[in-house]
Amino acid sequence: MRWVVGDIQGCAREFEKLLSVIRFDPKLDRLWCLGDLINRGPDSLATLRIWLDIGGRSLLGNHEIHALLAYSGVRPEPPKSLRALFAAPDVDELMARLRACPVLVHLPPSGGGPGAWIVHAGLNPAWNDLPALARRLNAEPHDDAWLQSGGVRFATSVRCCTAEGLPLKYSGPPAGCTPPYQPWDSFYRGNALVVHGHWAARGFYRNRLTMGLDSGCVYGGELTAWCQEEDRLVRIPAISG
Repeated sequence: MRWVVGDIQGCAREFEKLLSVIRFDPKLDRLWCLGDLINRGPDSLATLRIWLDIGGRSLLGNHEIHALLAYSGVRPEPPKSLRALFAAPDVDELMARLRACPVLVHLPPSGGGPGAWIVHAGLNPAWNDLPALARRLNAEPHDDAWLQSGGVRFATSVRCCTAEGLPLKYSGPPAGCTPPYQPWDSFYRGNALVVHGHWAARGFYRNRLTMGLDSGCVYGGELTAWCQEEDRLVRIPAISG
């Protein structure tokens, strides 16, 4: 089975429970995380180690970008939630694995489930040729300049934008996207399903061609996973205490 998981953000216990509930087998199953594996939650280091142990893959999220730029000295010291990660003996390997993550990936149809594009935050209305864009973005050197480039920033941070692709810095629910800004998916005109994370205030939703899996686990919500072959959802409540 191929599983796609929303923003984990260091919620290692919920991540472990999810893997147990879906009976994840690294020999048979594949896992894609939608980015934001780390930060905010209680144990980013454990989350990354679990992810690596099971052979997981991930997109680049805005929290990975923040951590990578802090680690390279471009941004100020990271928040307390990342200090254990930065002090770990294998931090260089872990950060290298995060830096290598792609931005935009196509998952071909599998079993009875639909094919899908996966991205952390969203797509620019001007991006008409997604295969070409994915090849270009993912193939460029993943240096600090790339992390801060326009295409990478948009794909990892957008929630609301204009029809021309001008983003609005905003994190509230969709109703707060005041005209001419709208949720980015309002402008999506492709014919393939797009699965994304990043928008906790929106929670899980599914439209005909877009689906959001960030159900705010780190804020006391749920950790949501989608099984592509069965077009099925599994949701794990946040663990209190």
